Amino acid sequence: MSPPPDPRAERAEDEDEPLAAGEGSIATLHAQGDVPGLLALARAHRSGNGAPRDLRRCLEAYQSAAALGDGDAAYAVALFHLSGGVVPQDLKEGAAMLRTAADRGNLQAKVYLGNLYELGVHYKADAEKADVWYRNAARSAAIEPEAEDFARAMAELGCVRYFLELDAAGALSPEESAALSLKARSHGYLLKLREEGERASTFDPLVDARLSALPAGPGASAAARPEGSSSPAVDPVPGDKPAPEGKPKPKPKPKGPGHARTGLAAFGYALLFMLAGVGAGYAAMRGAEVLIADGKTLPVLGTRAELALPILVAAVGMLPAVLVYRLGAVVKGAVVAAMFAGVGWVAWGTGEGALVAHRGAQTLAFAVAGFLSGLLVLGLMGGAKAPKAR
Repeated sequence: MSPPPDPRAERAEDEDEPLAAGEGSIATLHAQGDVPGLLALARAHRSGNGAPRDLRRCLEAYQSAAALGDGDAAYAVALFHLSGGVVPQDLKEGAAMLRTAADRGNLQAKVYLGNLYELGVHYKADAEKADVWYRNAARSAAIEPEAEDFARAMAELGCVRYFLELDAAGALSPEESAALSLKARSHGYLLKLREEGERASTFDPLVDARLSALPAGPGASAAARPEGSSSPAVDPVPGDKPAPEGKPKPKPKPKGPGHARTGLAAFGYALLFMLAGVGAGYAAMRGAEVLIADGKTLPVLGTRAELALPILVAAVGMLPAVLVYRLGAVVKGAVVAAMFAGVGWVAWGTGEGALVAHRGAQTLAFAVAGFLSGLLVLGLMGGAKAPKAR
């Protein structure tokens, strides 16, 4: 196979020491299980310092180290395939190697995967899957989600969502915006920009910069790189199908400011669902009472007509919320509803907290209030599904 670029841009040039005389071929080093030797050979072929400059041999050395289980080498191989150039661009193979590197603990691969899902490059855009990889990367980098500077710390890792949010909010100076844009581009954002028509002006220098950043041996994770280091600016190109000429896709809209608008719209639908559920439940309950009074036993309900109301509230009022909210938000809303229901049940039992004549009715009312309140808050925090782009 052959070699392209790699964004491990955070290592000093002094790692490009000449390859010691007598070091073996790729096949020999592989047979010996010598991952550090393979990485050194890859660097030597990249820089031409100690071995002939040959990016194809560089890639082969990384592939051999990746086959021996090295996550950093797997990330390097992914970048070659994602960027194209020395080997044909292959988004599918690149994404598969990213997943391998991420599973082996490579921080940059986790960030890259989150960005691919966030931007809809190669994969279908999926904010929930992006969240999974972003959270995974945050844990690897020891970034606390509750920290005040969480968004900035994530943007400094290269997470495009947080860079776009900070940039859209005007929270970055021009210098910070340029630096964080560079970081995001080196972790997949450039693929999206190229998909929209942008073209890189140079290639080989970027290849050198990114490959020179790879760690010297197995286990040297991206999280261990010195603070303040920056990653070079280049990355792969767009998904499996290139964007049609003359029809660039719209740039991704930054998330954050749109959360409130999307959340309120989703809450409006949730409120309509709930009103329909309560109305249908009440009508069904009254109808069941008439039938039971005539001596009939109803399926599911038996002789308990009052069960019709909560059943239809759940089926018509709560379940359809998954159409406008992410599943996780709906589940959390249901948990809040259960907590509120418990409060209503206990409050009614005290006597002083009995707001209606029937204990079950008060419990259901509290549950409905809790569910809607939970969805409102979660929607404003980003739990609502964004409208599909047309």
